[in-house]
Amino acid sequence: MMFTLEEVKKAVGGKLVSKTGENVFATSIDVTGVSTDTRTIQKGELFIALQGENFDGNKFLSKAMELGACAVVTNDEQAVPDGAIAIIVSDTVRALGLLANHYRFKLGCKVIAVTGSVGKTSTRTMITEVLKTGLKVHSTTANNNNEIGMSKTILSAPEDSEVIVVEMGMRGLGQISYLTKIARPDIAIITNIGYSHIEILESKDNIMKAKMEICEGLTDGGIVAVNSDDRKLFDTCVKELPINNFIAGIQVREDDDLPCPLVVSACNVKETDSGMSFGASLNRMGERSEFTVPLSIGTYGESYIRNALFAIFCAYMTGITKTPEMQQKIAKVINDRSAMDGRGAITETAKYLVMNDAYNASPESMENAFLNFSKKAKGHRKVLALGGMLELGKFAPGLHELTGKSCASYDFDRVFVTGDNADDFIRGAHMVDMKLEIVKCKDTDDVKRRLEEYVRDGDALLFKASHGFGFEKVAKSFIEKGNA
Repeated sequence: MMFTLEEVKKAVGGKLVSKTGENVFATSIDVTGVSTDTRTIQKGELFIALQGENFDGNKFLSKAMELGACAVVTNDEQAVPDGAIAIIVSDTVRALGLLANHYRFKLGCKVIAVTGSVGKTSTRTMITEVLKTGLKVHSTTANNNNEIGMSKTILSAPEDSEVIVVEMGMRGLGQISYLTKIARPDIAIITNIGYSHIEILESKDNIMKAKMEICEGLTDGGIVAVNSDDRKLFDTCVKELPINNFIAGIQVREDDDLPCPLVVSACNVKETDSGMSFGASLNRMGERSEFTVPLSIGTYGESYIRNALFAIFCAYMTGITKTPEMQQKIAKVINDRSAMDGRGAITETAKYLVMNDAYNASPESMENAFLNFSKKAKGHRKVLALGGMLELGKFAPGLHELTGKSCASYDFDRVFVTGDNADDFIRGAHMVDMKLEIVKCKDTDDVKRRLEEYVRDGDALLFKASHGFGFEKVAKSFIEKGNA
């Protein structure tokens, strides 16, 4: 049992309504779970009728009761069907968040929240897998990082969870503030500040302000871990962090003058044939200790090392790094971790090497993709399929030009590019290397057609674009073709 219905009523500040024809005592009704979807609801669960632009949960109240819901939460008393027990609220999305907040504290477990412009999902996933070596961990799945998805993540946590790891996304100011006050994290993580959503927020300072809202919900004594290689982000956090909270620096480039009580640093960083090897050190109040087990990752670039350092920091803070045996388990998770599908995963088919990094794109993730592809595709003819980076607004021309310059600094053989800012990309690339072969394509279908005409056995292909371009399907078609 998660709650009694009386607990739910108090948590969401609602009014109990019964259309059963009998007196109802909310303290005697058990809630075994929470659902917002009648397609998956289980008997004994509470149904919360959410509303959005394209859906209205109030239309499914009768269906929920037929399928065994113990009660419903709705903002429309008139919609409550005969035979149902309901809690009436003014805003069902807000009620979902209030109930998630109540459950978070009822569980009594640690909560870790991750945000940042780039790398939220890979960092959250790395933290989750590392902590699972010694703890019972529940985590965000898929892309459930908004006010509905994050609340549902918390409410789906098993009652024996020791840690919940949530991801917090945003598209504007105030959104992470809302999320963090639901989750009330003990540990908050800010991976970086980039250009994602700059169309809406208009400056990197505003993006930083939006990401730093995560600190507003920290529990007393809670700690925020930030990418301290971004010194502006770190210094701003030091200046603005509430007095009853603490800051930790996570850095690939060591800085002994970092003014904070805990620093996790990479050391002995080296490139290998398959990725990078490194060590990790912890400096707590001037007392230095080494993570005793060597570490490695199967990718290139500082951002991937930093993901591992964030995970080691969380392992340290939750007490699972104390023995050599546990450190060995943690190192194995990090060493075995491969890129996620759509986020840099590499597939070696019978004919081609395919790097699918087409889930999304920003200037920072483009640079990471170019670096990794250039290293992983050694010995192959290197072919790139690039789409545009969306949601950059007035900054789009300059940032696409900058990305073109970055692309041309590597030894690539041919680039197929599409999108509204393709000309800006081409202009930037040819500022660096006039000889780089670039083919401007009309749309995604044109990219696919031209690739099919050009690609030959033994080639390496990189697919990278914002999600709206649909490049993931093209990448998968070449994986299938490569194995045919």
